[in-house]
Amino acid sequence: MLRIHKYIPFQYLSPIKFLCFFIRIQEVLSMFGFLKKYDAHLCSAVSGRIVNNGVPVEGLKVERSLVDFDSKTRKDYTITDNNGCFTLPAVNIRSRAPGSVFRELLTSQLIYIENNTNTFILWSTTLWGVESISAYDRKLSQLYADLKDPQVFFQFKNDFTPHVKHGARSICRWDSDYELHHIIED
Repeated sequence: MLRIHKYIPFQYLSPIKFLCFFIRIQEVLSMFGFLKKYDAHLCSAVSGRIVNNGVPVEGLKVERSLVDFDSKTRKDYTITDNNGCFTLPAVNIRSRAPGSVFRELLTSQLIYIENNTNTFILWSTTLWGVESISAYDRKLSQLYADLKDPQVFFQFKNDFTPHVKHGARSICRWDSDYELHHIIED
């Protein structure tokens, strides 16, 4: 026969056991990293300048769209100043996804402007992993674009695997570490 302690009413016994069981399950899952949240880098700080035939373009809306490994889209934007300059902060999040063995840790990065009926891509690539990549940091800190330039696919140095270069699409140009692969026709 089941004996119930007289000081603990029966209706409270089941939820207490459930709570203890739930806490134990969380402890076990946390031990293996399933519930742990990790710091994840989605995009470096961005700065640049937009000109049109060498003349700074003021008041352009520079938009950034990041689609992360959780399939969440994060958007923000800034407006160019009177010298055509703009900045956007780095984007970092906390996520459980890096602890999953079933996720590919990729972030789609897109920075663009829309002017009248035209869309100009300042940066379009995929970030692999959840750490910042110094080569991306260098490129994103110097997004200098002339609206007259065509969009290109280019490659740049990979510090960790030199024989496999990084690649991106852009109308921006860089003085160094910039290998034009091909012009993208509309």
